[in-house]
Amino acid sequence: MRPCRTRVLVLLGAAMAIAVCCGTIPIKQYYVLNYVPLSTAGRLISTPYPFTVRLKEFGIEDAYNRSQIVYRQSPFELRYYFYKLWAVKPNKMITDMVQKHLEGIGFVSHVIRRYDEGLKPDYELSGDIEALEEYDSDQLWYAHLALRITLTRLSDGRVMYSREFDNRKRVYQYSPDNVVREMSAILEFIMNQAVHDMDAVFSREYGAKSGGTGIADSSRQKEIDKFRGEGGE
Repeated sequence: MRPCRTRVLVLLGAAMAIAVCCGTIPIKQYYVLNYVPLSTAGRLISTPYPFTVRLKEFGIEDAYNRSQIVYRQSPFELRYYFYKLWAVKPNKMITDMVQKHLEGIGFVSHVIRRYDEGLKPDYELSGDIEALEEYDSDQLWYAHLALRITLTRLSDGRVMYSREFDNRKRVYQYSPDNVVREMSAILEFIMNQAVHDMDAVFSREYGAKSGGTGIADSSRQKEIDKFRGEGGE
């Protein structure tokens, strides 16, 4: 029995080696969302707000809480790529990008993730990811991201801001890289819109004058028009 088993293992090993050489076994590919945050035009004050914000790790719907990139071809069925994977857990990846955005534009004095970091937070920013997927429809490809962002004042537990975003963006030349690139562009757009919203909240909390509201509204509209002009919805 042992020689037989040995022969079988040798044959299986040889078959796998031939398959690899012939290129029949796909290579797993790993992706991350990424973009360089730019300072939002039309901010109501030019300096960081003197607040500490605790960024809570975002929640995520169970269907998207996995390493496989999700795609769908109908509203009723989800599919999962086997060889196209997220390099980082999706909720952690998006939470990391939100922190990178807030710190990159100098929005507030400090962004922390844990209460034991030595700073007492004034606000908590949380979120829930409701969709992160590729959407295929009649030879058209879209990146789709839906999430809710909530800002809570910790002194009294009052929700100061909450907004649901549900956006998709056309992928004109299909490839996994381009799908992930457009997902990143959607997240950047969402964060720019959220910063506009929270800018108004923080300026009131800080007691700043709102003389730049018109400029901020104009800047927001330009970003929306640009996003739509590039295939965003």
